[in-house]
Amino acid sequence: MKSNHFPSQDCNAVVDRIMGLSDGVLSMAKNGGYIALKIGTGPNSDAVTVREGRVSFFIRSTGTLNRARAEGFAPALVDASGLSNKDKYRFPGLRLSDIDGHEALFREIVRDSISTILDRRPKGK
Repeated sequence: MKSNHFPSQDCNAVVDRIMGLSDGVLSMAKNGGYIALKIGTGPNSDAVTVREGRVSFFIRSTGTLNRARAEGFAPALVDASGLSNKDKYRFPGLRLSDIDGHEALFREIVRDSISTILDRRPKGK
């Protein structure tokens, strides 16, 4: 049974791995109790958030979401009361070994998160 928490060293390893899957697009910012993997600055720039015990991504593709479930993950939809959380899913207990074992899936998820943030930016900026 997976633990819902991982030590901070595992959290840092997860952050490093996700940044690698982004092909250098994401930058890291520590914000209190979580690490944000961002595209640029300002509001709605966090493409991925990593907290002790969970990682959150934006997933708009039903196919990708179904694939994550088929591969044994249980992504939980975040309360979508505002645009900033629309299509955001938490992966509780996600570990580096999970990402490494399902690299193609997580590369696809990271790309979906990045495109979601880029699509939400005002046009012409």
